Amino acid sequence: MKEKLTIMINYKKNISLIVFLFVIIATISSCSQYESQQNNIPENLIEKSDFKDVMLDIRMLEVIIRQDVTTNNGNDVDSITAHYYEYIFTKHNISQEQFQASLLYYTNRPEDLNEINNAVVDSLNIIKEIIKPKE
Repeated sequence: MKEKLTIMINYKKNISLIVFLFVIIATISSCSQYESQQNNIPENLIEKSDFKDVMLDIRMLEVIIRQDVTTNNGNDVDSITAHYYEYIFTKHNISQEQFQASLLYYTNRPEDLNEINNAVVDSLNIIKEIIKPKE
């Protein structure tokens, strides 16, 4: 009886060790998968300076969409939005997929995204000063 109990205890220890090792391996694997996704540069990545220009147009586009939605009492928001975004993608000679892949890439790099956003805000402030009515 004592031998069976010892064998069962050893068996449980071995199972516990195997489960523990499996969890460790799975964790390491998922971390390395996440890290490799973070480091993948999309084939059609929009360069930072060009992406800043796209984001500047999108920020201005959002103002136009809000104006149109207000003017049209909220009717046809999706159509208005799709039309304007298609215009921006055509203007910058990019696809929606290319934009989304680049946005995901920069979102995973907060320093780059912060740099892009700061440049966009600076450009918007310059535009604001240019169009500001003179007193």
